[in-house]
Amino acid sequence: MTGMPSYAQNYPNKAVRVIVPYSPGSNPDVMTRLVTRHLAERLGQPFVIDTKIGAGGSIGMGVGAKAEPDGYAIIVGHVAGLAINPNVYTKLPYDVAKDFVPIAQIYKSPLLLVVSESSPYKTLPDLIAAAKASPGKLTFSSGGNGTGAHLSGEYLGVLSGASFLHIPFKTSSDAMVSVVSGDSTLNFINQSAAWPLVKSKKLRVLAISGDARLPEYPDLPTVGETLKGFDYYDWAGLLAPAGTPAATVLKLQREISAVLALPDVVQQMRGQGFLPVQGTSEEFGKFIKNEQQKWGQVAKRINLKLD
Repeated sequence: MTGMPSYAQNYPNKAVRVIVPYSPGSNPDVMTRLVTRHLAERLGQPFVIDTKIGAGGSIGMGVGAKAEPDGYAIIVGHVAGLAINPNVYTKLPYDVAKDFVPIAQIYKSPLLLVVSESSPYKTLPDLIAAAKASPGKLTFSSGGNGTGAHLSGEYLGVLSGASFLHIPFKTSSDAMVSVVSGDSTLNFINQSAAWPLVKSKKLRVLAISGDARLPEYPDLPTVGETLKGFDYYDWAGLLAPAGTPAATVLKLQREISAVLALPDVVQQMRGQGFLPVQGTSEEFGKFIKNEQQKWGQVAKRINLKLD
């Protein structure tokens, strides 16, 4: 497309509301604030964060689904709300396919598979062998049923044929503390939370959950090197309510891509364990569908339903 309607050329001419269904300080919240701060500078209008947390992101997603489709309300979509929740809840206040149009993915970030520094397990094969030898004895913690850490732990068990007992906590911080103390065997945790504890010799990293090693940590293996097919990323992007003008969506996508290419933004993101994602709204839409299918298969295999 070489040109845009005048509507899009004049957009935005007032503040844009950014509905964030996740808590302040969470991965999607932190990365959204970074990107929208630059969008505000580039487009000359404020992007105002409107936090609507609860029910694993479902409350905020429901609010976003009902927002006016005029380009002045955009929604943060995360792996939980877009790919996991539709597979584990039978009733949601939104329909991913009908209520939203993808704008652009912002980031993906592999989790770290960690154990306590005092743990006897030095490698992932050691951990799996122990779990097979004593079914149900080794435990994995998470910030609650249906979270990415929960499904990652179940995914580990499915692909390895080992038996791990899930211990859900109210928050991911509580889940992490339980591993530090040795009360839980392992946890899949966000990098920003894990690395300080790794560097202070409280946690040990056995592997990362993504499909490729990180250039910053080339000696750290992926889970997939031991268990073929294992691939999990925390990820998020921006959506608009269905019916938002296509030209407006395209303008936002182009501006987001420009922000994600800024050297200081790339440096900030990678320094915190986030990988910037360059892509079109169509590519983001296909990615969401693939993620829904993948996590739907995992949820089905472990018979996970939360309502």
